[in-house]
Amino acid sequence: MKFVILFLSVWINDPNDIALINTYKADAEQSFLAEDFSQAVSQYKFLVDSLNVNEDAIHLNLGHAYHQMGDTAQARTAYNRATLSSNAALKSIAYQQLGVISKSNKNLKESLTYLKASIKANPDNSDAKYDFELVKKLMQENQDQENKEDQENKEDQENKEDQENKEDQEKKEDQEKKEDQNQESDSENEEQKDQEGDEQEQDQKDDSSEKKNQDESPSEEDPTDEIANKSTQEKLSEMNISPEKAEMILEAMRNGEIQYIQQQKRKATEKKDKGKPDW
Repeated sequence: MKFVILFLSVWINDPNDIALINTYKADAEQSFLAEDFSQAVSQYKFLVDSLNVNEDAIHLNLGHAYHQMGDTAQARTAYNRATLSSNAALKSIAYQQLGVISKSNKNLKESLTYLKASIKANPDNSDAKYDFELVKKLMQENQDQENKEDQENKEDQENKEDQENKEDQEKKEDQEKKEDQNQESDSENEEQKDQEGDEQEQDQKDDSSEKKNQDESPSEEDPTDEIANKSTQEKLSEMNISPEKAEMILEAMRNGEIQYIQQQKRKATEKKDKGKPDW
């Protein structure tokens, strides 16, 4: 904004003091217009501190000089003293400048308060009205940005929670699946053990039955036959009869027995002659 330098005259009884004050005022104003703000500050400070000039215009101009130098702390002090002025236009400018400093410090709420006071002091201050609308717009944009960030943060948090819930659910399902597989494996092992036990038991039964059958079945070779054959061979050896000859004798004896048996059967079937004796 344009800084308004107020030119005021001070009336003092001593003409020498009046001349000195007016000289310093003129010099300070000239330094300010020449943008020698450091020299302007020194000259305004001499008027206030050394010559005891307590004028609202000097405090306002001192605030402007500090503000141009970037010393906002000292500028605030000078502007706050100027807001106590009974001059509405000067008071409005002081409040406006405080609002501009607050805006620069990104304290928009405080800036809006100062600008409202500026417009209230002088409703014709168009610069204050412009600054007020600008700060109000910035506040709305900041609020919208904050709402957007809050919404994004909320969505990010929800997405994060959804992802965590999804991962937890997947872990739970994997754990349940693993437990089911372990139970199924245990069940299969148990069934296999039972089956192996049944097979083993059946094998034992089969072995026992086979052993029993073997114990109960007669031997293929009777030991007595072996002894008898051995005895017969010994006797034949003692009689000097070869096994072949002995076989022929036995065969002849068997044939003789058969003929004898057949003869006995024929005799038994023939009718007896009653006139003859039985023999």
